[in-house]
Amino acid sequence: MTDPYGIIDLSTLKQPAGSEESGSSTPAQHEVAVTEQGLEQIIADSQRIPTLLLVTSARVPDGESFLAALRSAVDAKGGAVRLATVDADAQQRVAAALRVQQLPTLLLLLLGQVQPIVQSVLPAEEISALLDQVVQVARQQGMELPEGAGEQAPPEEPLPELIAQAYAAIDQGDLEGAQSAFSKHLTENPADAEAKAGLATVSLMQRTQGQDLNGAREQAAQHPENLDAQLLVADLDMLGGHVDDAFARLLDLLRGADAETKDTVRARLLDLFEVAGPNDPRVAPARKRLANLLF
Repeated sequence: MTDPYGIIDLSTLKQPAGSEESGSSTPAQHEVAVTEQGLEQIIADSQRIPTLLLVTSARVPDGESFLAALRSAVDAKGGAVRLATVDADAQQRVAAALRVQQLPTLLLLLLGQVQPIVQSVLPAEEISALLDQVVQVARQQGMELPEGAGEQAPPEEPLPELIAQAYAAIDQGDLEGAQSAFSKHLTENPADAEAKAGLATVSLMQRTQGQDLNGAREQAAQHPENLDAQLLVADLDMLGGHVDDAFARLLDLLRGADAETKDTVRARLLDLFEVAGPNDPRVAPARKRLANLLF
């Protein structure tokens, strides 16, 4: 891969206007949508996994088929490569910081730096070879990637209908529709962990929709006794990927709290535990501390 534009410095977006550093919102297994708030976490993740950055738009001819081909090729790498997508219409500051001049633009994010790859739709038959090269370059840089990366991943089971409807609603910005679909699925399948996490994440997105992180932090700092202000900052931290900060803020509220406050904080923590997922290593210590503080 050549680099005709030089390495792009993303430091201008590590603290975007109107927001503090924050991480990624609830990503898929091998794909994540890029926002200003989530960019820092994606940069950090590139220290351990090479990431293809696709900057595109619904206006791009053949854009959907290009994205589908990239998704298929990335999935076939079994977690050795990640795909990050930037909606140039919705995330104009991100696209500008990436020096995007035409759509689609495909870039490589590796070890915190961005290198342009191509400014056009790649033929589907070239994408697999490109990802092989990405994996090779990453290993040459000393990155430890999954063994057997590049082997064809087994076909995934189709999603249950209501789960698929919920994800489609999220993609369309219909959070109420997503909430309804997840809730209906859980009525029939109350132990479904994916649906529980999805419902908790949608609730988190609804609570934080339209909220300003800087303003919320200032309000919480000026009014430490304001429980709603503290809960909002914890939610925004969680949405931004600062999971430890979100847990710690809520757990600290339990010291000397009255019964009503404890119930409220406990309920919010349990919601955020669902968002993080039971396999997140930060959940178990937080659960233990919660139990110690409550009992």
